[in-house]
Amino acid sequence: MTKNAPPRALDEAALSEFLAEHTFGALATIKRDGRPHLSTVVYDWNPETREIRISTTEDRLKVKQLRNNPTASLYVSSADHWKFAVVEGKAELSEVTRTPGDTAGLDYLAAQRQKPEDEAEFLETIAAERRLHITLKTGKLYGTALDIA
Repeated sequence: MTKNAPPRALDEAALSEFLAEHTFGALATIKRDGRPHLSTVVYDWNPETREIRISTTEDRLKVKQLRNNPTASLYVSSADHWKFAVVEGKAELSEVTRTPGDTAGLDYLAAQRQKPEDEAEFLETIAAERRLHITLKTGKLYGTALDIA
């Protein structure tokens, strides 16, 4: 690392590229007492809509907290932790799929980048798991990098 080098703010294009290169992050939701709750998630970044999509199940604490308060942040770090990005915004929850082939399940299937080989089996699985998507709509995007010499 360059001696005494300050962090370098990343611009919108660099932040978007960084988010697209990664898939793991820490989602921060807000507990009733105002403290943050963090959970590791797998996400998908859409640079055109500036949205993060996260697959989860209805029974997760993050879902309950987002129903109470949709304010959330996603923190993503590089493997060496010298670079990070944060997406802040409001989260929206999709409908929960409960019956194989219901509208929520078909919407969930349509949102998959990689289509499953057996769609019927996929719809059964996600209904049994009570799957839904969290969509975090970007209100603020920021991050920095420490340049290594």
